[in-house]
Amino acid sequence: MANYIVNECLTNDEYIFTGVSYTVGQTIRFVFNEQSYCGTVGEVTSSPPSADFGQLYDDCCECLSGITESLNFHFIRCGTDEDISMEAANFCSGHTAPTTGLTYEIQFGTETPFCATFEGLSESGATNYFYVSGPFSLCGECEQEEEPPISAGTEVFICYENCSGGTVTISVQHPTWTNQYGQDVVLLDAITLGGNNGYYS
Repeated sequence: MANYIVNECLTNDEYIFTGVSYTVGQTIRFVFNEQSYCGTVGEVTSSPPSADFGQLYDDCCECLSGITESLNFHFIRCGTDEDISMEAANFCSGHTAPTTGLTYEIQFGTETPFCATFEGLSESGATNYFYVSGPFSLCGECEQEEEPPISAGTEVFICYENCSGGTVTISVQHPTWTNQYGQDVVLLDAITLGGNNGYYS
């Protein structure tokens, strides 16, 4: 028998249990101080055990569902401090359980996705929330991902006749600026002339 490090699913805290033969990445339920937790099996260690093994599961969400009456996640929305409690099923179908302190891009129904930091489990939760992306270390990293440049106008291409009499189409650079909200805007129906990268350079 060997001692294995196990990382608790929600906090990533390390515990050690004794087992016969486990694979890195397996999800287990374990007991520490007479309370059940879920975790992911890590490497073998020489440290003494601190937890007792319980049962194997396919993933952290399945394990957490087995030790709680109703699995719900509590998030704090970035920038607004709004409390969000969501039923975990849709989140878990796109990702495994979130980790406390990390930020995720989530979405309610078909609304615009937003960023929120995971705080822990909740007693109740609204349905129709979905995982979009993450995790991210900070709200700022997540928010940069969710705002692609805005485009204005209709894409413009330049066509010209070359010396052989054939027509050539050129995709040109378009002017870009930052609007009053800090978002990049690309003007598609204008072209950048001159300069090192422009037309006629």
